Amino acid sequence: MPMTGTQEIRRAFQGLRTLFETYLPKVDPRLINELLSREQKGQDAPFYMVEIFTKSGIDEEAKREYIIRKTGMAPSIQDMGTHYVTNHRLTLELLAELSEPEDVLEITGSYSGGLGGIGSTSSKEKDSEVYGRLTGPYGKY
Repeated sequence: MPMTGTQEIRRAFQGLRTLFETYLPKVDPRLINELLSREQKGQDAPFYMVEIFTKSGIDEEAKREYIIRKTGMAPSIQDMGTHYVTNHRLTLELLAELSEPEDVLEITGSYSGGLGGIGSTSSKEKDSEVYGRLTGPYGKY
C-alpha cells in the first residue's frame, strides 16, 4: 500500500528529528527549526538571543572568552556561572561550534531581530533533575 501524504510528512519529520538529535543533541530542536526556517526565507545569519547552559564548577572566565571568540559578543553570566546569554547573529555552523564543548549541557534561544535583546527567557527548573535535562521557556520538547 502506498504511503499517504500525511504519512510521508510524519516519516520525514521523524527523520529530521533524528538528524537534530544525532548532530546537535544539546541544542533545543525548536531553535534549530526556527533558524532553518528563517534561513529558508532568505535571512542570512539572523540575530538570536542564545542561552548556553553549562555544568557547574567550570572556569567562568574561560567560557566567557570562548563565547566572545566565537560570537564577537560578551555574554551575561547567570545562575552562579552555569548560564551564559548573548545576542548575536546565528548560523547552524556557529550553533554546532557552541554546542561542542563537553561542559555544555543545553543551548536554547529565541529570535531577537537585532542587537536589542530581551534578556534571558530560560532558567534551570527543579524538575530538570527528574527529567535529566534543562527545560526552556516552553517546557520540554
